[in-house]
Amino acid sequence: MPRKVPLTTRRSRPPATTPMEMLRRPVSVWKHLKILSDRGHAEDSILLYEITNQSTSSTRWFVPEDRVEFKTYQKICEFYDKTKRYAQAGAILKSIIQTFPNQRPFSRPSVTTHVAEEDKIELVPDQQDQMDYIWYCYYCILQKTNKLEEAYEALKHIRGQAYKNQKEEELPRILNQIKYVSDTDLTVPEQWKSELPDENSARICSSSIGPILSLLKQKKADKSLVKRYSEQFIGTERHDVYWWLKAAEAIGQDKTYEAIACLKKMSHQNPRVLTEMARLNYQIDKRDEARRLLRTAHSVDPLWVDGMDLLAFLCIGDFATHEKLIEELASTLNKEWPHRIETFVVNGFMVHQVDLDMAWCFSNRAMKCAVPGTDQYVFAVHLKAYCLRTLEVKARPPEVEKYKLEALKLLEEAVDSMPSSTDLGLLYVDTLLEDEEGHRTAKIFATKFLHENPDNVHAKLLKVHVLVNGVSRNPEVNHTKDLFTLLEEVIADHPHIMAAYCFLLNEHARLKNDDKCHEILERLSAARPLISPAKTHKYHRIRADYLLKFKKVIPAYEHLMAAMATGSLVDQAMMANYESEFNSSGEINHDYKNLAFLDPVLPERPTHSSNDSSSSPALQEVVYDHENEQDSSDGEDEEIEDDDE
Repeated sequence: MPRKVPLTTRRSRPPATTPMEMLRRPVSVWKHLKILSDRGHAEDSILLYEITNQSTSSTRWFVPEDRVEFKTYQKICEFYDKTKRYAQAGAILKSIIQTFPNQRPFSRPSVTTHVAEEDKIELVPDQQDQMDYIWYCYYCILQKTNKLEEAYEALKHIRGQAYKNQKEEELPRILNQIKYVSDTDLTVPEQWKSELPDENSARICSSSIGPILSLLKQKKADKSLVKRYSEQFIGTERHDVYWWLKAAEAIGQDKTYEAIACLKKMSHQNPRVLTEMARLNYQIDKRDEARRLLRTAHSVDPLWVDGMDLLAFLCIGDFATHEKLIEELASTLNKEWPHRIETFVVNGFMVHQVDLDMAWCFSNRAMKCAVPGTDQYVFAVHLKAYCLRTLEVKARPPEVEKYKLEALKLLEEAVDSMPSSTDLGLLYVDTLLEDEEGHRTAKIFATKFLHENPDNVHAKLLKVHVLVNGVSRNPEVNHTKDLFTLLEEVIADHPHIMAAYCFLLNEHARLKNDDKCHEILERLSAARPLISPAKTHKYHRIRADYLLKFKKVIPAYEHLMAAMATGSLVDQAMMANYESEFNSSGEINHDYKNLAFLDPVLPERPTHSSNDSSSSPALQEVVYDHENEQDSSDGEDEEIEDDDE
């Protein structure tokens, strides 16, 4: 009789419950980087290198003198090259070249240096070979970024025998390229995506930061993970790693304000930190702050490319104001990053209002290489959608439908590939609402999107946008309950979003509910310290419009003047209406000369009562930051006065 064999079933391995093992003793960041580089963890190494502020754009940067650390430094350069971050790789090589004997620091763009004969040092053969290797690597990087004249100069610096054959082969080729290729020509964009290993990766080691971030953002980490990982470091780097991980933990718990506060506690704000803060501010609809942070990142390090497409996107809404910034950004990207998708997107945004054919060309080249799931893909889709809309407006009747269908197909594919992207969702809904029959589809999409992203403020505003559109199409439709619920949630969680107050005031005014309008205006006044300085004029304009409706003429006129003083444009008809109400008011029986209403661009220092335990996290954060800013500015004024004396 055959032996009975028990049935076996294949089961997936349960997630590890034991804590991830760490180093027994803390070591320097360079030893961690060596561990990662020896294992070939490119993205892990680069991220750790940047968040600990070792990069060439930092104030802490130096070329390591220790032989092991120097090899690690070279390995970081290789990783930048491998991941197509050629500008950063070139910056590292350039920093090494400046330490060579017989070399003096050179300024961009020329790499030609001159040292007097009496100052020259005799080189040993091995030393010359090492220098030739660096010069050849630098030549390759310059060639990849289309800097042909500089690449030719770098090649001429190779003087030893080790790279003599390569030099002789490359010289005719580079001279031919210089003859027929312009430095301003953009190369074909390359696919690029930053891929950190996650917690399931086989490439995990104690120094690997990618798996830690993955666990924290998915709320799978144990409570001590951040502390245990950061305690592997020493010095300032331990502090920086700790707060970077705490920010990731807050993101995983949907605490965006807390994540921003954690990043502010780091010992530095280099472009990597500024870009992360900008993205978080953008997520909570603080667009002005996001633009300011990205602009700062660009000014700190012109070679920085991450987030520059977002910066251009945030600028095109007010192109006249930010035209110079976009042009300067496009010029820098054309020179330093001719192969990156961001360069084509920024160029497309810059020209899409003046040269549609060129913008269309940029959008097609960007879309060919953009990888779904990345920011580059989101903004490449935006650029192409803008071009299609403009073509639709300019087209003759037979072709209008063609461009409309093409835009709809593009956006349907985009939202399918990135279902959680609020930017693509809003663009898709706006396109649907342009059509008379698109409201139902837009409402279905917005409802589904909100169901899948219940805590996303943009998802709530998207649903509000669709509901308000429905009311404007058919005033008899009753969406009041859903609309008010969503708007109250938005204001409670994010009291700085003025669009929510506008929607609420309009709906209550439509329903002739004056008491509610008064209540919303009071809440708007309470949130005044949170509102971006760039939106001060909008705040005063809203107050002026509704105070006039309630026949509070003097306060309304005060806010109107404040709105005009801070940049609001008021047409003659509106001004005449105010003047008429003002002159006919019985409240005025003397010369009115109160100018205290002329609010400064920055909000006044909030009173201590506004910073109590019942305030929102956003209010507490902004009040604290604003007090610090005012204190520091007062100190600067005192120093200036002392200097003048």
